[in-house]
Amino acid sequence: MTSGSIVRQLLGSTLLILVVLWTGMVVSVALVIKHETDEIFDASLQETAQRLLPLAIMQLDPEDHAMEHPQAADEGALEPAQHKEYLVYQMFHASGRMLLRSHAAPTTPLAPELKPGFQDTEDHLVYIERSRNGDYLLAIAERSGHRSETLLNTLTFLLMPLLALLPLSALSLLVIVKKASQPLRMLDAELSRRGSSDLKPVSTQDLPQELQPLAHTLNQLMHRLKSALEAERHFTANSAHELRTPLAAAAVQMSLLEKTALTEEQRKTLSTVRQLLQRLQTLSEKLLQLARAESGIAFKRGVVDLGPLLQLLCNDHRWRTGAKIDLGLAVSPVTVEGDVDALGIVLGNLLENAIKYATPGSAVRVELRTSPTRIWIANDCEPLPVATLERLHERFYRARPDSHGAGLGLSIVRTLLTPMGIGLQLRSPATGSDRGFEAELTWTSSLSDSTLSE
Repeated sequence: MTSGSIVRQLLGSTLLILVVLWTGMVVSVALVIKHETDEIFDASLQETAQRLLPLAIMQLDPEDHAMEHPQAADEGALEPAQHKEYLVYQMFHASGRMLLRSHAAPTTPLAPELKPGFQDTEDHLVYIERSRNGDYLLAIAERSGHRSETLLNTLTFLLMPLLALLPLSALSLLVIVKKASQPLRMLDAELSRRGSSDLKPVSTQDLPQELQPLAHTLNQLMHRLKSALEAERHFTANSAHELRTPLAAAAVQMSLLEKTALTEEQRKTLSTVRQLLQRLQTLSEKLLQLARAESGIAFKRGVVDLGPLLQLLCNDHRWRTGAKIDLGLAVSPVTVEGDVDALGIVLGNLLENAIKYATPGSAVRVELRTSPTRIWIANDCEPLPVATLERLHERFYRARPDSHGAGLGLSIVRTLLTPMGIGLQLRSPATGSDRGFEAELTWTSSLSDSTLSE
């Protein structure tokens, strides 16, 4: 299970907290507004009723004869200009007769009971005020949905900024987080650029405080790894070096022994021992090459002419193994920058593998190609499975368990090529065939251009 992006998690969590806090604030404000609005509107109903009732009484009977001659609602109704009314009212005589009403008020009583105080109906919130002498009642009402609409409009205006705030906050947070995580990305880039043998400590000078413990832990790990690798290389190199002298002495003794009078059975045994001795010498040489390759030292940069180097190596392998090697070189010199000894070890191992696993009697093909500079080495053999091809770089891994190789050749090749920046591709079957194995070294640039000639 893979973890998600830290930036994405931080961004999502921050925006979620922002939404929750803003929503909580809006709900709190809404509750306060509702409470205050109810108080203000209720007080407004009361105040309006108390101010309007005396005026309505004066309108009905300026000479205070309204009790004896109450007017009908249609006769005593006020006729103001038509307008939108948020409050409606009705004026009643104590007998229950409607005397006055606003133009938007219904002709039926606003409240089912004409008694002072607040009453809730299906359509209105009604407040009824009685005159001092008890002869008149004024019912003033507010439409039920008015307060809800006011609250809804208020909440809408409070929530609308959130729609613009969220993307702006997300963009701002993204910029801030990206900037804050820049040291982490720089640390990752620095480690990615390093080669496998570069175990020097990570610089903590420009790292923020939060990354200091990580850098210190990483440096401690690199120090332990470097110590372990150095101990392994020293052991490998020392062991291989110590083996060279007794192995050489044993080879001399074998040569002397062969010159003595031996039976046929003894000569067969001696031949088997010589083969085992040669395998030990090869293993010792490979271990020394591996120790040097992994040490990452003693590499001398210089100009290497690939043509003569290939000719020398091919002639040496022809003489030592009797193998058939077809060599194709460029017309003009092809030079590259590198370590001639390291390149010799690389090409020698590739040639050795090609010869060792080639079909008996077949030729190994070696070509120096240009544009870009490439060295192509191929043989004829049974094609290798993909799983085997992917594991050829592992130490002590052999494509054929019955082979006599040490399983170190391609591991040495890969280790030497990495610091020199030379590409290596392994393919099986070979290009343009259903059989064989090929290795191709590629340089991104060379010190000279030339054309290929067989």
